[in-house]
Amino acid sequence: MKINRFLFAIGFFCSLQVSAQTTARVTSGVDLGLGYQDKVWVPAVTYHQELSLTNFSWLRFGWGVRTWGYYAGKTDLMPEKTSISNDYLKYGKITSNGLSILAGLNFRFGDFDIGGNTDLIGLAFGAKRNGLYTKDYAFEDDEAGYYNTLVRSAPSFFNMLPVALQNQNGQSELYLRYWISTTIGVKVGYVMGRTTYTTSEKLDNGQNRFSKSYAVPSVSISFPLYN
Repeated sequence: MKINRFLFAIGFFCSLQVSAQTTARVTSGVDLGLGYQDKVWVPAVTYHQELSLTNFSWLRFGWGVRTWGYYAGKTDLMPEKTSISNDYLKYGKITSNGLSILAGLNFRFGDFDIGGNTDLIGLAFGAKRNGLYTKDYAFEDDEAGYYNTLVRSAPSFFNMLPVALQNQNGQSELYLRYWISTTIGVKVGYVMGRTTYTTSEKLDNGQNRFSKSYAVPSVSISFPLYN
């Protein structure tokens, strides 16, 4: 009987050890960032949360919420079928803001994080703007009846997987973060995104979404919330 109890105690202790080794650890933080290139400003505030296992603390799977902006001067937005119609919208200024849910992956090496993330779904909003509907070459007919006129449009509201789908608003990011101390860090990254506007009317070939991709370097200040 005593032997059985002793074996049970050993088994219970071992199970606790295995459980402790595979227990997940959750960390989180906030990044306050700004990207810029060629008079294009891309600010962002990102809340991120990562999950790691004790045995693989260097590998972290994450999710988060990102608020972002895209502010640029003269901009041409292209439709998905631009190779067919060669048409686009010309704007004097573009301003878009958004809120996205993202997924990410990073690797922790000492005080450094190396990783990336991408938007899954999101919402975008901003001021309505007029774009000049334009074509680069002479054309025989005007199917939509809007060429060389100002067309009303606004940021496309609902967006999904901008990294894979055209005519969506959102961002992806590659980054290197260095934790200066336990309370603050600095992150340098490269933000790749797409800004998309939807017109109030369907234009040539039934198109009403026009977009432009962008890529800018960025710098962020990072703050851990709990680790």
